[in-house]
Amino acid sequence: MGQARDALGEGQAGSAIGPQGDALDALRRGAQQMAEQMMGQGQPGPGPGGQAPSAMNEDPLGRMRRTEGPDLGNSVRVPDEIDVQRARQILEELRRRLGEPLRPQLELDYLERLLPRN
Repeated sequence: MGQARDALGEGQAGSAIGPQGDALDALRRGAQQMAEQMMGQGQPGPGPGGQAPSAMNEDPLGRMRRTEGPDLGNSVRVPDEIDVQRARQILEELRRRLGEPLRPQLELDYLERLLPRN
């Protein structure tokens, strides 16, 4: 690519074509090799990157990728009754603390932001 740049700088557009083509061919070969390496990671067991296939089905945040159609909600966990009770207890405690006028205003403002608005 540097030779092509020099040829264009000297006003010799015709002699820049060869080096430009060589540079583009090198880019294509590199892209093809990279694609082949990435395809090799899809084989069973840990791939060249050390990741198992299940990790390849997840995005960087650990969520399943949407490559196989719509998300039907099969991976969503419905809270148990104990979870619901714990959430109620936490909300009650937040409301109780918000009702104490002697708490610092900064804390009262924070508690107001935590509670859902009805």
